[in-house]
Amino acid sequence: MPLSPSTSLASRAPRFAGAPLAWAALPGIGLAWGATGLLAKIAAGGSHGAVQLAFWQTLIAVTVFTAILRVRGMALPLGRRHLLFYAVCGLLGTALPHTVSFVSIRHLPVGVQALTLSTVPMLTLVLALVTGAERGDPRRVLGIVLGLAAMLLIVLPGSSLPERGQALWLLLPMLVALSYAGENTVIAASRPEGLKPVQVMCGLSWAAALMLAPLVAMAEGPVLPAAIGMAEAALVACALLHVVAYFGFVWLIGHAGPVFAAQVGYLVTASGIGWGMALLGERHSPWVWAAAVLVFAGLALVRPRRCGESPTEG
Repeated sequence: MPLSPSTSLASRAPRFAGAPLAWAALPGIGLAWGATGLLAKIAAGGSHGAVQLAFWQTLIAVTVFTAILRVRGMALPLGRRHLLFYAVCGLLGTALPHTVSFVSIRHLPVGVQALTLSTVPMLTLVLALVTGAERGDPRRVLGIVLGLAAMLLIVLPGSSLPERGQALWLLLPMLVALSYAGENTVIAASRPEGLKPVQVMCGLSWAAALMLAPLVAMAEGPVLPAAIGMAEAALVACALLHVVAYFGFVWLIGHAGPVFAAQVGYLVTASGIGWGMALLGERHSPWVWAAAVLVFAGLALVRPRRCGESPTEG
């Protein structure tokens, strides 16, 4: 699940009616989702490989989503079209990005990774423009340009990151963001009719777990942890927070609409940076802070438009 969420799973949600509960839920969801980057950093600091971590995180999600379907009396559709949909989304939305994220977080500050992953909405718009699903109005195209400029501010200056050579590792979270954007595009364009968000997440999680299982068997290191330490506890907490934040986000879309819910992206990024600074002592260069300003501006420009808002309206 992406650190910077999109609204592609609930595009027909009602609009915001000013409910105080929605305003109260917004920071909680942002803080919880932002904390997953910190927990992933702690989990990746243990002795387990990235594939093992991705597999166990996915398996936890499978368990939770399957239990939710059972409790709600819902079945998981298994038609040919559904299975293909689960497979593509499982690869783009879980198997690939989770594994790559656990590799990159070992080499990058939590705040920088969170900042990079916040470009998911911008990259989703890029893919939508390429596929013709969206029109390229100037405001939203400018948002894409600002996101690109933000990444260049981190990569190009030699003093932007704590250590020289870290800029190369930034390519990995950018790949993760692109993978999530691809998943968003597939969900928006090809989700089978009537498939609920929890069914989507359960199906793609099962598909991702089945993809990762043979890789875990072939990878070096034990499949099962010998003991439950800080790294293992952080992984479990990370997986559960992903699920809780995701359901909170879907609830927010349903009660407040996609435009209001999209503001979670700002809080996820800000809290990701804040958690890294508060608990890991991360400090960022002026280049990174300048990039953060550009990212927030870009997110504002590419946000979903309100119902009835024309492409030229602000």
